[in-house]
Amino acid sequence: MKILHLITELMPGGAERIVIELCRGQLAAGHSVAVAALKPLRPDSPVVAELRALGVPVSGLELTFFAPWRVRRLCGILRGFDPDVVHAHLFHACLIARLHASRPRRWKLVNTAHICERRRGRGWQFLLERLTLGRCDALTAVSEAVRGFAAHKLGIATDCIHLIRNGIRPPPPVDAAALRADWGVTDCARVLGMVGRLDRQKGFDVVLERLTELGCRIPAGENWALVILGEGAERGALERLAARAPQNVRVVLPGFRADAASCIGAFDLFLMPSRYEGFGLTLAEAMAHGVPVLAAAVDSLPELLAGYPNGTAAEFGPGHGAALAEEIARLAAVRERTPRLPFTLERMLAEYEALYRQPSPNPAVTP
Repeated sequence: MKILHLITELMPGGAERIVIELCRGQLAAGHSVAVAALKPLRPDSPVVAELRALGVPVSGLELTFFAPWRVRRLCGILRGFDPDVVHAHLFHACLIARLHASRPRRWKLVNTAHICERRRGRGWQFLLERLTLGRCDALTAVSEAVRGFAAHKLGIATDCIHLIRNGIRPPPPVDAAALRADWGVTDCARVLGMVGRLDRQKGFDVVLERLTELGCRIPAGENWALVILGEGAERGALERLAARAPQNVRVVLPGFRADAASCIGAFDLFLMPSRYEGFGLTLAEAMAHGVPVLAAAVDSLPELLAGYPNGTAAEFGPGHGAALAEEIARLAAVRERTPRLPFTLERMLAEYEALYRQPSPNPAVTP
């Protein structure tokens, strides 16, 4: 089978990581795989580097606001690769794929919704999705939360959307002492951690704004650390908030790490304060390590935490600062580790393989 993955861009992110794992697994299963991105390829992209190291052909449409006509390059990619399946990820790539999916055609179009899009001014997005949905052969969602959200926004029944949860690989062993030395926090009694793009969606600012309240709950004579792994546009704003942390809380922003999944094992408590979320790969990785977790009670996060003994979903918004600080202090003291890995790559790959092989078109996605 020949599979073309189409995505908006190829910089580090959850959907991009899933594309890498799909390519890796599909190559191992004997399929031919290629990846195309709408936006220009960045020379510093670790995602592009990893795909090319796997031997996956990667191309960019070089689509920009000032050069929308470059979308026509997808026609050449489709002719040259001649796929059996086009698997599009995220809104813009799904829309572009649908606009190229006139019938008759030989390839099957699968669209995957990765996120509960809650930014303002996105009504046009859901309108365009409704108008073009009939060109899609199968629509999938990465969590029950995304499935319900998409069904509501698109005006279709929930069971019209296939639920295929993301999968992760078991995290490699972690040298916690070496990592803490690298971060400069070996003298800290507890190390809290957050991982992800430095973006408003991830809510890292909310935790930084609660550090004064947390500092009041740290035992006398102790210093704690908060390590934020990731890179992004919000770095400057987060650094300014970090500078206001109390003296007994040290905030470290080491930047992006390709081995972040392993690094999570060096935390005493994993925090995920997202304002909205589609799945939460880093949360699943924290659970695989058995690290205690405190996550925002939004979208998919309570769904992932169901049955996890050392995980809690809580309110991170205004008015919950004292309760949040209390819960952070409580969970940071938990020493028991109970690893849990319910979201495996093998299951995800098998479910997508079965979907690809279903007869096409699938009329169930037609509104």
